[in-house]
Amino acid sequence: MITRLRYIGEQLSRGLVIFVEDEETLRKLGETILSRMGFEVSAHEDAESALEKIKQNPNIVLLATDMSLPEMNGVNLAHKVRGLGIQAPVLLMSGHDEADILEAGGVPPPGIMLQKPIGLADLRATVDSLLS
Repeated sequence: MITRLRYIGEQLSRGLVIFVEDEETLRKLGETILSRMGFEVSAHEDAESALEKIKQNPNIVLLATDMSLPEMNGVNLAHKVRGLGIQAPVLLMSGHDEADILEAGGVPPPGIMLQKPIGLADLRATVDSLLS
């Protein structure tokens, strides 16, 4: 009998990503993708809970957020994070066009907006580019 063993060693995390998406299916998908990319992921359905997590642990490597969230949009969240002195890159994901994002205050640098729907390859490439 042959037994197949799989060694699961302690992997080094690429850092903490805050992922904010109010749609549960997309939130779970984003969390899974980023986890498989080697990140520790803290997923949130609203900006307020994400902001509280960031205040508790400001050592984040990326804020990835949807634009349309209950109570506080993704642009406002990103600017509040900057107000805390945190300079992690921002990935704003939105079904809105760029003019709407600029009208809301724009993505603070370093940051980028990805238009929904977002393909897996685009998400991976954008995250890697923001963090390189």
